[in-house]
Order: sequence, then C-alpha cells, then structure tokens
Amino acid sequence: MARWICKLLVLSLFTPAVFGAQYFNQIGWLPSDSPLYGLLQFPQAVEEVYRENDNQMVWFDLQQGSKLEFQLEVIDHAGFSPLFSRQLSYLQFYRKSNRWHEYDVLATDTLLLYLSYAESAKNDGKYWFFEQKLSTPLPLPPQSAQIALKRGISQQHLAELIERYTPDSQEYQYLIDTYLHIIKFDKLNTPPYRQVGIKRVGDRLENRDVLIQRLSIVDVDLIDVRKDIRWFDQTLKVAVKQFQNLHGLKPDGIIGPETIKWINLPIEKRLSTLAINAERIRYWPSQRDTIIVVNVPSFQMTYWSSGEEVFESKVVVGKIERPTPLMQIRLDSLILNPTWNVPWKIMVEDIIPKVQHDRAYLTKQNIKIIPKWGSDEIINPETIDWDNLNPSSFPYRMTQESGNSNALGLYKFNTPNRRAIFLHDTPSKSLFSRQQRAFSSGCIRVENADVFAKRLIEAQGVSRRAKLDEPPGPNQSIPLKSRVPVHIIYQTAWYEEGSVHYREDIYRLDKAVFPQG
Repeated sequence: MARWICKLLVLSLFTPAVFGAQYFNQIGWLPSDSPLYGLLQFPQAVEEVYRENDNQMVWFDLQQGSKLEFQLEVIDHAGFSPLFSRQLSYLQFYRKSNRWHEYDVLATDTLLLYLSYAESAKNDGKYWFFEQKLSTPLPLPPQSAQIALKRGISQQHLAELIERYTPDSQEYQYLIDTYLHIIKFDKLNTPPYRQVGIKRVGDRLENRDVLIQRLSIVDVDLIDVRKDIRWFDQTLKVAVKQFQNLHGLKPDGIIGPETIKWINLPIEKRLSTLAINAERIRYWPSQRDTIIVVNVPSFQMTYWSSGEEVFESKVVVGKIERPTPLMQIRLDSLILNPTWNVPWKIMVEDIIPKVQHDRAYLTKQNIKIIPKWGSDEIINPETIDWDNLNPSSFPYRMTQESGNSNALGLYKFNTPNRRAIFLHDTPSKSLFSRQQRAFSSGCIRVENADVFAKRLIEAQGVSRRAKLDEPPGPNQSIPLKSRVPVHIIYQTAWYEEGSVHYREDIYRLDKAVFPQG
C-alpha cells in the first residue's frame, strides 16, 4: 500500500494536474495538486457524473461501497489485475482514513472501470486470465453502461447496477458462496495436519482434531464424524473419501501424501483459486444449447444437444510439455476408420528417435513414409541412413494406416483449425483408468468414442447413422448437418452436483494467482 502511495506522490510532483482537478478544487472537495488525480482512469467522465448529480456525493450508502469493494476484492484475490488491486488499496485507505471526498470520486471512477472490465471480459478475458495481466488502462465503458451508471446514481441503485454486471450463473454464485465460507477460516490459524506414514481405518491419529478442522474448510459432510476418539474410524473414512472425490483423487479413504497435500492447501491459495475461476466464468460460454465443453484440468468432456446433456466422458489431454491449447473450434464431421498424418513435431521428437533405436518400429505401427502430403508414392525406409540422420532435417512425411492400432483409434471428430487440434478415439484405453490423464501431444482422446459418435449422429439426424455399424473403409467421412461449437476451457475449481470441486493446475496457468511450490 505504502509503495503505491509513494509512487503516486512522486508522479504528482512531475506531472500537471489532470482533467477534473480544477472542478473538484472549485467545489471544495480536493486540492488541485491532490495525488488522487493520478489514480483516475476516466477523469472527464467522472466530472460529468458529478456535474449532472448537482455536485453531490454518490457513495453516501456504505452498503453500496461495500458491494463494489467486494467485487474488487475477488478480482484482487484472483491475482490477474494490478490495476484493480491498486484501486482497491486506495479505496480502503481513503475509507479507513475517513477521507470521504477522495473515496467518493475514486469509487465512481473505479465503478466505471469495473463496468468496462465486465463488458470486455467476454472477448478479452483469455488474455487477462491466462496470458498477460490486466495492468493497462481500459477504454471508457459503452454509452449504455454510462447511462446505467447515471440512472443508478439518481435512483440510488448502485448495488443493483454492480450486480447486473456480475455473472448471474449458479456456478459463479456457488464459487463466491464457497469463497465467503472459506474466508472465515483465514484468521483461525489452523495448523497443518501432520502424520507419519499412511493412515487407514483402525490406525491411531495423533492429530485427528486438526484433520477434522482441515476437512471442514471445504464442503465435506462431517455431521456423523465422531469427535471423542483418537483413531481412524469408519465415519472419518467416509468424510475422507468425500474430500478425495472433490479433489480428483482416488476415493479410497486412505490418507497418503496426495491427500495430505490437498488437506494442507493454504487458505490463501484456495481463496485465490476460487476467485480466478469465478472471474473466468465471465469468459467461458454460458449457453448450453448445443455445445461440447472440454475442461482440461478435470479431464472431462460434456456434450449438450438442444439443451440436454447427451454424453459425458473422461478424456486424455496434452502432456505438460505439449499442452492442449484453450480455444474455440467447431466440429464439422465424423471420420470413420481414420488414417493419421503424423504432425511434424511428433515425427521429429518421438517417432524418428524410436526408429533409430528399432528399425522395425514403422512396420509394427503401420506407418508409411511419403514424399509429401497427398502423394501416393511410398519411400522405402531401408533407403534412409537412420544412424546419421538429423531428425529435424528429415525431408519426408509420415502417415499411419487406419485400423485398431491407429493412434486416432476408429473415430476422428474433425474440428478444422490451424493448430490441428481435434477429438478422437484411441487404442490406449487403459489411460482412462488413471486419475491424472495428461498424456497426449495436444489433441483430446475421448473414452467411449463409439458412443459419442452415435450420440452425435443421432442428435444431428444424419441419415447415414446406420453406417456406424458397418465395417468402413479408411477415412469415411460423415458430414454433420450443422457444426457443433467445441470450447476447450481451463477451470481448476467449479461447481458440480451440489459441491465445489478442485483440480491440480496441470499447466500452471494459475501461477499468476498464487506461486506454486
């Protein structure tokens, strides 16, 4: 806080008074050299607001100010905007110092900033939440938002205005409710839970009371858990299994290192996770008419058709060094029995080194070498000097023939895009039994791809759906009547079936929120 104030004071010594200084000095609110002017994002618009309000204060109702400050607090905890964090710090400083004129002017300006953010998040949220922090000024909110602000001031409905520009989805509200529940534990200084080795039912627990306190932080049912014993009983096992399920762990009721890591997750980090994922809801699609949503951290995919959930599946996503990109694409066709054109990076980094180690690898995998895409000519691998080959200088392309061992399996769900990311079947079915499923080179492998294909064709009413039950030739395409939007999202906390679930930040995209150890 002190750093922001010192910086602002220095700036005020070397810059002329900005627009609005003369006005607020004339009405006796602020001196013309007030450091506040360096904070204002929209000084001209703010002056206009007060002129039209007959030079009266706007934030005389502290509940309205609290509403604004809370939204700023969530954004601050989300960790993606130094700009909002600075504004909140000064608002709190002016309020605690009873400097109400400065508070009033800054709150009005910051509300305009919040309206601009809320209007822009649907398009620009990806940059703020995943790529670069929101630290540069935003444009003045659209005229409709400015009119809504002036109407809110005249009718004393600023709290309702703030609510209107805040997500109204059930998922957002549950994340915020959970945030409010957990923040109560922030000052309790609950110690970390400690144990030696792995604990199962029947084992003695030296810190059972601390364990119960830690479990109570999240939405775990502890009503039947006994408080008067010192060992691991069946009632506690039920609670531990519920906790594990909420965090994507194997729900075996055994307390091991992974379970302890989540039990001891710092309160501040859990709050930040809730906050950033709540704000991300502003960017994710809200419609559930006809859409496919893949949530990378949960390794799950859901397909809605005509507002009904018709398919849900586990998925395998990109490994950490080859992450699945967050993007919006459209599924336009189903490819039966696909061949696989091996991407350059996979060919250079994966396949060629394997061939150099095992000359029979290409034959085992039904992979052919061709001069270029679309060519019918096949290059004999024995004519290539594999021992002295620099993989990055390989002049050819590789394609894998269709069949059960094909890397794409028997179904490819085609989503044309420049990054060649699509959904597909896989011969590696065993990977779906793992809790953590980041193993692909970027594309999304779908469990029960045959069922997904049938649901897709049924929902589209495509006349060739019977062909799914016939042995197809390679690359048999079934065009869809209408393209289905596919949204690849990244939520490390979300609401589902009455509870908030948490997952590992596998790609470290939350790192701006809270440093990971």
